[in-house]
Amino acid sequence: MCGRYHLDVNTLYEENMQEEENFNYENNFNITPQSKVPLVIDDKLTMAIWGFFPEWLKSQKNSKPLFNTRWETIQEKRTFQSAYKKHRCLVPISGWYEWRNIDNEKQPYYFYKENQLLKAAGLYWLRSNGNIEFSIITKEAYGDLSSIHHRTPLILDSSKQAMWMSQVDENLLYEDISNQSEIPIKFHRVNKSVNNPKNKNSSLINEYTEVPF
Repeated sequence: MCGRYHLDVNTLYEENMQEEENFNYENNFNITPQSKVPLVIDDKLTMAIWGFFPEWLKSQKNSKPLFNTRWETIQEKRTFQSAYKKHRCLVPISGWYEWRNIDNEKQPYYFYKENQLLKAAGLYWLRSNGNIEFSIITKEAYGDLSSIHHRTPLILDSSKQAMWMSQVDENLLYEDISNQSEIPIKFHRVNKSVNNPKNKNSSLINEYTEVPF
C-alpha cells in the first residue's frame, strides 16, 4: 500500500517537462489521498486528485476513494481494465511512507532513492467536471522493503517509463513490467509526527534517532 508520499518541487522542475496551463504546486512532505498533486500525462505535467471515486463506490456508506491499484489483478478487475488500456500515467514521487508494527505501535518509515526523483506507474480517470483522478499502482514488496510492509509502489526505471506511456499491447506490457529488475530503494525510520496529515514540513523525512535520557 502507498497511502502517503512526498514530492519535492525542485527535483520536479529539474525534469524540464512541459506544464499544462494553470499548473501550480508547492512542496508537500506529507501528501495524503484526495490531495491535488502533479501527474505526468502524455509527457506533460498536470494537476490531478489522488484517489479514484467510481459511482458504484460513492453509494456505499463511509466509502473512500481508491488511491491504490494492485498490479497483480490490474487486468482482471473491471474497475481498472479500461484505464490500464487507455489511461496510463506516471506519478512523480520523491519518497513515500509506510508503517511497521513495533510493540503494538505503528512506526513510520520513509522510502526513497537518494537525490533522485522516482516515477511510479499510475492510472487516471477524466471526470465530467473536468477533474482528473488517479491511483498509484502497487506490487509485492521485495528484499528488505518487505520487512516494513508487504506492498510497495510500482516504481519504473527510465526504459519502463517510456514503455508504460506507449501504445504497446497491454499483454506484452504486463509481462515486460512484471519482469523489471528490482530498483534499489533506501529507507529509514522517521518521527511519528508524519502520522498527522496536518504536518507537512521538511523535518518529516529526517531519520528518527532515540533521545538519550
